[in-house]
Amino acid sequence: MSEDAIRRFLREAAEEIGEQWVETASDTVEMYAASELPSGNICPAGIVFPGDADEVSSIVRLASRCQVPIHPISTGKNLGLGAAVAPRPGVILLDLGRRMNRILEFDPVLRYVVVEPGVTYEALHEFLVDQGDTLMCDTTSGPPSGSPLGNTLDKGGGYTPGADHFGNCCGIEAVLGDGRILRTGDGAVSGSKTWHLSRYGLGPVMDGLFLQSNFGVVTRMGIWLMRRPDIIESFFFMYPNDDDIGDITDIGRELRLDGVVPTAIKATSDLYALSSQIPYPAGVSTGPIPQEVRRELHREHDLGAWVVSGAIYGSNTNHVRSTLQHVKNRLQIRSDVKYVPHGEAAERPELKIHIDTYSGRPTGEEVAMTNWRGGGIVSLTPATPMIGDVAKSHARMSRAILTEHGIDTCIDYIFAGRVARGLHSILFDPTNGAECERVASAAQQLRAAYRDVGYPVGRVPVDGQEDEMSHRDRVFRDVASNVKAVFDPGGVLSPGRYGIDVPTSMD
Repeated sequence: MSEDAIRRFLREAAEEIGEQWVETASDTVEMYAASELPSGNICPAGIVFPGDADEVSSIVRLASRCQVPIHPISTGKNLGLGAAVAPRPGVILLDLGRRMNRILEFDPVLRYVVVEPGVTYEALHEFLVDQGDTLMCDTTSGPPSGSPLGNTLDKGGGYTPGADHFGNCCGIEAVLGDGRILRTGDGAVSGSKTWHLSRYGLGPVMDGLFLQSNFGVVTRMGIWLMRRPDIIESFFFMYPNDDDIGDITDIGRELRLDGVVPTAIKATSDLYALSSQIPYPAGVSTGPIPQEVRRELHREHDLGAWVVSGAIYGSNTNHVRSTLQHVKNRLQIRSDVKYVPHGEAAERPELKIHIDTYSGRPTGEEVAMTNWRGGGIVSLTPATPMIGDVAKSHARMSRAILTEHGIDTCIDYIFAGRVARGLHSILFDPTNGAECERVASAAQQLRAAYRDVGYPVGRVPVDGQEDEMSHRDRVFRDVASNVKAVFDPGGVLSPGRYGIDVPTSMD
């Protein structure tokens, strides 16, 4: 890629979609280069703001002609995973969120919406409230300005019965690397009325190919909605010991698999819960926070080593109360496990965060955790099977690696039934070079440790994706590269994302 090629691309892009939608000013470039990762900022060569799928197609064709790599983003709020940065420096960012932010379709009877990349969780929630607040969309505990479409494409998840975001996505439009526009499923039939209703039309199910890949630029997506329950009653239990995660996991598994608790059940570590609410403890210059200080924080804030939460849905008060009593009977296993009812939890900011997520209401409260140590955050999400002894060994392993590197343990286990997402948030000061080195080493060791015991990480920050992909077997990597070559023969779309590139030679 030459400077002449980039200049030509930017000039012709401005002619194609308007010079006001092509940006190269240094302050704008620096803003898009900002990363919360220890590897630092990754500077693009410029930013382009297309307005619809046809303009995306034109820009992609131009990139292919000029052999200039482009990297699409939705709203660029991929917190802990790289925000808006590309896998490699010097590419052109394709900011879809600036202008492509429309809700294209809404069906309140069949309960779905069709959104563009720039529709945010907050905007979608406000739209549904304006429509009567009878429907809700699963959200995350990340930035309300995040994109449901973008989160789905990175295999994100949430906390309500719609927590499987890809499982509740139906019908995708994507611009391929040669500029063609692909509509998956029944969208391939002109005039189809079932594009966003049926995931299993004729032929291959292609939607999943666009998750954690660089095969195309997704420009629209159907998302299934849920009816908002008449009653949402949360529950919270404070467990005092780190090793209680074993019992929590075994009980949580049965409550989820038996369908007693419709939402995710979360087991949130003490420091994860407090990091968004209080200043870092005075007198502790570097992590990890000593055990005696943690115990004092428990007493001061009426927390445990683990905050276990979930919610019961219903339309009948007696049914909700009966189910809640069953949950209490199962989870309150000892006298030192404290129950916190919904009304009290709603008055405590560190607990209300969870109530909001179980209610499908975007909240920016948890995002404040990034400021605890100075603004840096690395997110890793290994999978833990819902077996108590395994969960306990995983939590011990994570704590040991983080402690060895002088890092606090902030983990949020999200129970789905058979498996838990173990969201590890590594908080640090990005201006401290030595601390950045420790964090990078810890993240790499965590990924390796989980991989070695058979539980590889599912979401990886942009600076670790190529390394993580290198540990997949040759057939998997070759097939991914070969699909890339078919969808994006010029290899211009996000080269290196999740370790996928066009093969240097085709066998």
